[in-house]
Amino acid sequence: MLVYLDQNYASRIAKYLLALPGQEAFGEVWEALLALEGRVVVPPSPFHVLELHGGYLLPTFRRMFAQVSGGFWVRPWPDVARRQVERGGLDREDFLWRRGSWDEPADLAPLWGLLDLDLEGDFYQRAAAARAWVRRRLGLGRAAEAAPFFGLLGRLVAFRSLERTREERASDLLDVVMAATVAPYARVLATDRYLREALVRVGAGVRTWSGRSGEVRTLARWLRARAG
Repeated sequence: MLVYLDQNYASRIAKYLLALPGQEAFGEVWEALLALEGRVVVPPSPFHVLELHGGYLLPTFRRMFAQVSGGFWVRPWPDVARRQVERGGLDREDFLWRRGSWDEPADLAPLWGLLDLDLEGDFYQRAAAARAWVRRRLGLGRAAEAAPFFGLLGRLVAFRSLERTREERASDLLDVVMAATVAPYARVLATDRYLREALVRVGAGVRTWSGRSGEVRTLARWLRARAG
């Protein structure tokens, strides 16, 4: 089973491991993951490296993921996207590898400007325009738009363009690219409340939990049930 903890979840677990207060619910998720040893892969990714910026949590992230990743990392997102196009489908080999590094952050430069597109029309028209823009930026042909990465990224960008009640954050681009990379492969994606809602609303097809304490404990119970 592949579980992905986004930066919010991973940081809160790291703070629990550092005995910082207020992280007890995330500690329950951590203990549940440890109980699944040998049956779960929880990989770090270049997205984690980018958001950490080499901060004080880095040593704890290293130790934490060493225990639950099985030595795997998420490949860089452009590699994942191109491998999907070449394969014409999904294969875990195109998502995970063992050559990741805590010194190699995700590079979002190819997609700078994506969230500033002046999209028009209904949800489907906006999603199609976003897909086309992304695959052109990556130098790929029209057939690339059928790959899951492009489909989900387009839907998330369209959702965001229509949902203007939430204040924009600097991490929004990272969040949508991370989700489009990870969701097609993961069984569980633990993330923040907004991205969870977006993934549900666009039909991402992955189990998602937010960082609300009630949902965190529900995730812990769900994981414990898999261990039993």
